[in-house]
Parts: sequence; C-alpha cells; structure tokens
Amino acid sequence: MKRKILVSVVSVAIVVTMSITAYAAVDIYKYNQAESFLGEIGIKASTLSRNDAKNVYKDIKSDAFEYETTKDILNARANEMGIENIPQDTNEIYKSIVEYHGLIGTAKINSEQIKAIKSGTSYKNIIKSLGETKDIGSGLHVLQYAVDGNKIFFLSFGTETETCNKSGKELLQTLVDAKQDNKDENTFNATLTQRYENSILVSCPTFNNFDVINLSITDKTEIIFNNGKKATIDDIKGDLTITITGQIAESYPPQGTAKKIVIK
Repeated sequence: MKRKILVSVVSVAIVVTMSITAYAAVDIYKYNQAESFLGEIGIKASTLSRNDAKNVYKDIKSDAFEYETTKDILNARANEMGIENIPQDTNEIYKSIVEYHGLIGTAKINSEQIKAIKSGTSYKNIIKSLGETKDIGSGLHVLQYAVDGNKIFFLSFGTETETCNKSGKELLQTLVDAKQDNKDENTFNATLTQRYENSILVSCPTFNNFDVINLSITDKTEIIFNNGKKATIDDIKGDLTITITGQIAESYPPQGTAKKIVIK
C-alpha cells in the first residue's frame, strides 16, 4: 500500500514538474515575441513588467486595444518621438507611431562629413551639420544616417545638449555595412519594421529609390528562407532580400507589391 502511495506521489510530482516546465517554455516564447514586436516600434520590453509586455503585445496584435496600459505606453512612445496632435483613440495612436517611423526619411551623407566632426561637439551641432534624419531609438536617441550609399551610421545620445567625446575618425570606425549588392533595380536588402495581416513595412536606408516601403503580400508572393525552404508571412522577420513587381504608388511611405521575399 505504501509503495502504491509513493508511486502515486512521485507520478504527481513528475506531472507537476512537466507542467511547470511546459508553462515556462510557453511563457518565454510569448515574451520573446512581445519583445521583438515592441522593439520594432521603439519600445523596450525591458522597461515594462513581463506581464505588461505580453499583454500589450497581445492587445495590439489582436486589434483589441482594450488593455489600459497599452494606451499609456503608446502615448509615452508618441511623445518621445515628438508626434504632434496625438490621437485619443489607442488604435490611432499606434497607427501614428508606425506611420511616423516611415515619414521621417534616412538622411544620405558621405564619410567626409563625419570625418569633419571634432571631439567635444554638441549633438545639436552634429545634427545641424549632418542634417535631420530618422530616429530609431527608444529612451536614448539613435539617429540613422546612410553613408556613401553602402554603410549606416548610428548616432546615439541622451539629449542634444550633450557633447560627443569621439572625433570624426573614431566615429567612422563605427559604420555598419549595408551594401545594396543586387543588380536588379527591383531587388533590394531591407529590414522588417512592421508586419501586418497581408503586408509588411520594411526599412532600406541605403537603397536609392526609397528608404522605407509598405509592401502587399499576395498569393503570388514567393516567401522563402535563405536555404530555399518555403516560408509564410508569419516567418518574416529581421534582414530580408526583397524583389518587388516594379509598380510603386506615389505616396509616403511608398506602396508596392512583393514578388519574392528571402528571409536571411
């Protein structure tokens, strides 16, 4: 009898342990999804509680916009970005944030402009010298510049009154390679900014024709991984190589249709 009771207790303990492990795995997966999604609109999940990050992500993705904290977080992000006339409706605030990401273009500069920056120059004067550009930061400002057509320069700072302690030569060492090496004028390298039900918004700061574009995904769009394996719109993330049909609507951000998407 004692043996049966012991076996039963052990069995229950195993089941409970497995359940807890499975729950933890699901929780990690959901949080990682939330972290990735919120990061795409400049919100750091690490600044929120774990539950808030997951609930806000779920609230936005489901188009419910019912979770009270969602509006507070989106309002804070909109104010941080400098959006004027912020809407009252939570859904509209979210749309404004996504659109604002696309409306501010990436300034195209050359390496000589960066080289001319002197150590101790205020960020305000650096911006004045290089020009206004897209700010992709959250909390801290992270200005994005396309350099010489094939590199990206990220300028990070807290406030414009702060001074940069690096010289232009030192800043040149921080450039990130973003070469557009595709010969087809309708093919370009990009990074996913936002994924919708039947379309995606992507950023391509070093591409000549545009630096951001909203692309429709149709049943004719070929979506594959870099190894050639078939993928779906839900798999699209990170760095991409995209081929479009060639027809682009004159709007900002421009609108087009994806012919092929390769997930790197």
